[in-house]
Amino acid sequence: MKKVLITSALSLTFLTGCAGQVKPHKVQAADGSSLEVATTFALTDMNNNRYADTKLRVVEPVHSGTGMGLAIVSAVLGGGRRTGDFDKENYKGSSIDAMPEPTALYFGPKAEHKIQEWLGKNGGGYAYTQPLKIAAAQWSLVYTDMSATNSNYDLTYRVQFYKRPEGGNLLSAFVVAECTPTRVTAPLSDWKANNYAKVTQETQKMMDACLLELDNQLPRLLKK
Repeated sequence: MKKVLITSALSLTFLTGCAGQVKPHKVQAADGSSLEVATTFALTDMNNNRYADTKLRVVEPVHSGTGMGLAIVSAVLGGGRRTGDFDKENYKGSSIDAMPEPTALYFGPKAEHKIQEWLGKNGGGYAYTQPLKIAAAQWSLVYTDMSATNSNYDLTYRVQFYKRPEGGNLLSAFVVAECTPTRVTAPLSDWKANNYAKVTQETQKMMDACLLELDNQLPRLLKK
């Protein structure tokens, strides 16, 4: 995986102070097995060069032609853009202030319970030295197509899990897993109704699905 120092630095600056980040804290099983876990936002160099969504991002057709910008690092740095950067998924769109990204509040506690169960069965009293990061990566409503008669928008949720191997250091490559449930499509009016109630409901279903994926990936992520 390509690492760009300026990208990492910019990512850290952008994310400092954002809501939804949880400092690493210890998850411990009854037998003494333990692991530091932190819920945070994905760094751009681990997120396809794209800023993580800290609030619900809505991309409408007008955003593709009004200079609203791109939600990727190359747009900020002013160079290195590729044709794929202008995909509708990469447009900055608009953020819904009343809809903060929910991973830390909803997914994080459930994930820690899942991790605690796994440690109790498989930890053998081992105290892990490298923390596990749960990183919110994408949460967006993006128009399905440009048709004037189509009001459908696609809800996408994506979360990453990554950890350096035991015995590794700051230069060691992360062991990475990712969960992107199948997107859900509905008219924008349905998504907006009752303060985005459908967005909350469907996102929780997606996060529940990602709990199962995390459980499947824990043997690889927590290999001693």
